[in-house]
Amino acid sequence: MTETAEETAPVRTRSRVRLHPVLVAVPIGCWFASTVLDLAARSHDPREFTTAATWLVGIGLLGAAVAGFAGFVDGLPIRPGTAAYRSLLVHLSLAMALILAYLVEYVLRLGTPPDRTVPVGVLVFALANAAALVATVVWGALVAHRLGDAEAS
Repeated sequence: MTETAEETAPVRTRSRVRLHPVLVAVPIGCWFASTVLDLAARSHDPREFTTAATWLVGIGLLGAAVAGFAGFVDGLPIRPGTAAYRSLLVHLSLAMALILAYLVEYVLRLGTPPDRTVPVGVLVFALANAAALVATVVWGALVAHRLGDAEAS
């Protein structure tokens, strides 16, 4: 008697819900919005834009702390030595560097008077942080994809 493909396929169980992908929406949104507001402040009255952008960077930092903890917990089941684990370490390194960069940006912003636009150097730094944010998000999606592949097998 031969076994069919259905009988030999691994049993798929329902995956647990991961909070990290949901929670990262807060810092991602805050940090991108702060950059957009910085650019908008260049052509409009900067008072509200500069203050709001600074607040958004700070809120993003708080959100990143919560999302980072959830990411740590979500990553615990990944076995060391696997491709998913190596991708996780790269994503973690990028995320930690990004949080540090946004912390530096936040401190730099605190020295900007609310009635002025952020200095050009801070704006360039914010744009570089936004580019690094994209790289971190893409790498995080790769981790999620590899983790999904690991669970499917």
